[in-house]
Amino acid sequence: MLAAQTKINKKESSSFRGALRASGVMAFAGLGDALLYPVLPVYGKELGFSVFFIGVLLSINRFVRILTNTHIANLVKQIGMRNMLLITSSLAVITTFMYGLKLGLISFLIARILWGLSYSGLKIATLKYASQAKKKTGLAFGLSQSIKSLGALFVLWFGPIVIMEYGIQNGLFIVASISLLGIVLACSLPIIANEKPYNKVRNRITFYPSAMNLLVLILSISIDGVLVVTLAYLLSSNSMSSSQLLMLLGFYLLLKRLFVILFSFVGGMLSLRYSPSKLFIIAVFWCLIALLLIAVNVTILGIILAFLFNTIVVTFSPLVAIKQQQNALQSISSVSTWWDLGAAIGAFVGIYAIELLGVQNLYLSLCMAGTILFMNYYIKNAKSSYTTI
Repeated sequence: MLAAQTKINKKESSSFRGALRASGVMAFAGLGDALLYPVLPVYGKELGFSVFFIGVLLSINRFVRILTNTHIANLVKQIGMRNMLLITSSLAVITTFMYGLKLGLISFLIARILWGLSYSGLKIATLKYASQAKKKTGLAFGLSQSIKSLGALFVLWFGPIVIMEYGIQNGLFIVASISLLGIVLACSLPIIANEKPYNKVRNRITFYPSAMNLLVLILSISIDGVLVVTLAYLLSSNSMSSSQLLMLLGFYLLLKRLFVILFSFVGGMLSLRYSPSKLFIIAVFWCLIALLLIAVNVTILGIILAFLFNTIVVTFSPLVAIKQQQNALQSISSVSTWWDLGAAIGAFVGIYAIELLGVQNLYLSLCMAGTILFMNYYIKNAKSSYTTI
């Protein structure tokens, strides 16, 4: 009995450490991608890309993940979490080097597609590590989300400075070189055997428009999609130069990542006392309030609240879904796919939508749609989930 309990405790400790290290791998692997969001809207035309293709390049990786998340989840089950993170962290370094080669649109597009595959494997394997820390799952998810955002926090501060000092090409090469540390960290990950027989992750379940998936979709469209790509529109003024706008965008995206680091950790600690489902519902409510504030021209406060509470939503949506479906990889695949779908749609149409509808109409429409889907989710899932989480 004592030996069995010791074995369980050892596996629990290994899973928790694995979740934290895997998040570190993601932090290094995502440096290049995080840097593109302030760089492409400002320097995209200098690189020869039209507004349309800037939208394509910022969103294509998400469309790739939509199509491949289910297959990647099955591959994680087959080859193991550690092997998946070794492969995808290596691929992430290659794509960041490709961004800096200046080989044209096709090369950049291929790099973004490869990054989409890489990120899918990184995210699913990392969340799977966290889901196996059974006694402190909420804390594992919160800390994991915090750690993997440290890389983006660093590069959104460091990247613009390096690019303005050394140019886009050399700046991206420097960032890619730092990303190599992710491969080193992946080699130190613990190998954890699957505790259950292999249950295949199925597309028909992944793409099912459940109340949870639809709520995730609209929040992702609104905050990780539309809001991120329209920040330049919301914050710009006629008196700003390109360099000033780049630094301002970098600051707000840096703030977004800082919130992830701080409030994912806070959320993880709160989950030891409060239900993750309750924290999730509160966060969704405040995300909707944030969209309303942007619609009525309380822009700065709206942006800050949206980034802050979206952190809690992103942190706990996979965990809430796992508790509802019980199949961890299936749940992670489903939530990831619908979040990617929303972010891709939002990134692709955001700039056009704000020019066509204006700030007020666009963000008011997103708030109204979100409110309807939030009510639908609450009626169908929230009350029952209190008893299971």
